[in-house]
Amino acid sequence: MFQKLLSPILFGALIGQSALSADFKTVFDFGDGSAEDKWSSVNDGVMGGVSEGSFKITADDNLVFSGALSLENNGGFASIRSRNVAIDLEEALAIVVNVRGDGRTYWVDLREGNQGGASSFRAYLPTVEGALRSVRLPLSEFKFQTFGRSIPIRSLNAQAVQSIGFTIADKQPGDFKLAIESIEVDYGTAANTSGTIVDVASQAGSFETLLTAAEEAGLVDALNGDGPLTVFAPTDDAFAALPDGTIASLLKPENKEQLADILKYHVILGQVSLADALKAGQALSLQGETLSIAFKDGSVRIGEAKLVTADIAASNGLIHVIDQVLLPPAPNNQTLSPAALISLAIQKGVPQFNSGNEDACAAIYEIAVEALRVHPDVSDQTKQDLAATIKKVKASDSGHKNAWTLRYALDRAAKAVERKM
Repeated sequence: MFQKLLSPILFGALIGQSALSADFKTVFDFGDGSAEDKWSSVNDGVMGGVSEGSFKITADDNLVFSGALSLENNGGFASIRSRNVAIDLEEALAIVVNVRGDGRTYWVDLREGNQGGASSFRAYLPTVEGALRSVRLPLSEFKFQTFGRSIPIRSLNAQAVQSIGFTIADKQPGDFKLAIESIEVDYGTAANTSGTIVDVASQAGSFETLLTAAEEAGLVDALNGDGPLTVFAPTDDAFAALPDGTIASLLKPENKEQLADILKYHVILGQVSLADALKAGQALSLQGETLSIAFKDGSVRIGEAKLVTADIAASNGLIHVIDQVLLPPAPNNQTLSPAALISLAIQKGVPQFNSGNEDACAAIYEIAVEALRVHPDVSDQTKQDLAATIKKVKASDSGHKNAWTLRYALDRAAKAVERKM
């Protein structure tokens, strides 16, 4: 699932380095003496808040966004943004930001020329304290929001984008600091996603324990398969943080089944982006237990693990890098039955659809369908029907159409489960 021929900038996203290829264009590098005139700051003072946020260009040509976030007077955000400039995103695949953060989660904002200050198209920007990282944010992950509330009423018009900005609004009062080295536009990386997770993890150099564990558990072939799969990949540091002796014990032949269960708990069926995972709020792992996915305590959390890097594309799925090893709950916590999964998906999806969030409804239904495809109590015939449904929705960009296509599939699955009982 991770790429074999990793582009320089995507490799940087994994190992904390930055590089530039012919497919990239730098839109801001902050070495120009006039860079400060091209940016402005907007904080919650416009709504009565008292947060402080400002920017400066440092001697090493970084744009530093810093200040102190406060939740007083119903405040809680600070932001900077570029003044309207010509940004060529018409044929772009992603925005790439080279940043050194403080461990907090920020947002990158794109604004079209006619947008007001309260609205933007926004994507998450997780940071690692003190680490210089190159983070690739696909344009497809930028979702419309206004006053901090996600409202998926339309998609980004890349050709109309004229402003890039950064916002902190993680509900965590205190000092913050984000150093931005440069902002680039990626026009061609996606075409290079030709390898698997094993290939990319091998080249990245920070997933050696994960690869060793996968080999010992007999899961390498699955990770090299057609997929699509989505992996929440713990780094070597995450494995090293486990209690002394844990890894050595898990790698013993007699513990192969337990090791496989732990690794499967990090994998979900389907290509599930961070935005879709957050909309759904949970996903069924290949191990059979449900993973919670939410923005909590100032960061995107997968269970209790903190997201480090999201949406790394590959030929057979996506990778989301996390900072902890996820441990499945005790065996006595039973997996939801197919009927319960379908009921829960409809319960969560219908209100989204009725409020106009058709994409969110489709995302919830899609994750439920993917979960049913690996459920042991679903028949092979129903699984084939669900697989055909996923193929249909992948070929469509209509949230309305996809929501209904998936809902019909869930209804058919519900009837099949009822007959089986």
